Amino acid sequence: MAELRRLLIAPERLIPDRALQLSSSEAHYLRRVLRLRPGDPIALVDGQGSLWQASLLDGEQLQLSSGPSLQMSPLSPRLGLAVVGVRRGMDDLMRMATELGVDQIQPLRSQWRTLQAEDRPDRWQVILQEAVEQSERLWSPKLAPCLDVKEWWAAQAPDSALALPTTRQVGLVDLHDWLLHLPAASDAGAPREVWVAIGPEAGWSAAEEEEAIRQGWTPVSIGDTILRTSTAAIAAATLMTAWRRQPSPGT
Repeated sequence: MAELRRLLIAPERLIPDRALQLSSSEAHYLRRVLRLRPGDPIALVDGQGSLWQASLLDGEQLQLSSGPSLQMSPLSPRLGLAVVGVRRGMDDLMRMATELGVDQIQPLRSQWRTLQAEDRPDRWQVILQEAVEQSERLWSPKLAPCLDVKEWWAAQAPDSALALPTTRQVGLVDLHDWLLHLPAASDAGAPREVWVAIGPEAGWSAAEEEEAIRQGWTPVSIGDTILRTSTAAIAAATLMTAWRRQPSPGT
């Protein structure tokens, strides 16, 4: 049976066996985009691990089931992607990172950040919601407010693993190999979060790299070629989520 189309609803709005009043945008999406009719089923996700079943009562309401049909604990470790803003491509970057399974997205400002870099958190939040629905995720990623790297380097918890992709340095460990050498989630000393920070098109400044390393970030490589910021971000997200899917040794 084909999976039902999904709608992301805030958890506080989901009350078992009750009718859910739809917003005008939600009602338009169900009636005009999905073309649902009264009685048609729809799946609801709360962004915090729960999947609900519902059916359209009329054009403005949904009838909820008696409780979640599926609940999933958050994956461990949490994966974070920090990225310096670019002029074009941040919308696609947000969408693809969500589809891949990144848990946290941190926009950054740096010394060589493009002056016309996009910073549209309201639009990005809508994109994240649509990507959660499309990709059938149960957990929504957290989008943090944009920060300067000077604030960001030292802001991580001490039990986080921190990787800083950089270029034009010899002998850097590859991000793939760096991930493989992290302790498994079930092992002592396993990181609670894994972060990768992607720099601007012009790269990190020497001062930014030095401060990041001083704060515990490990310089890594993502390959032999020079990547655009958006390409490097999605490459890093792909490597992180693929690494987390692998079974722990001995399982």
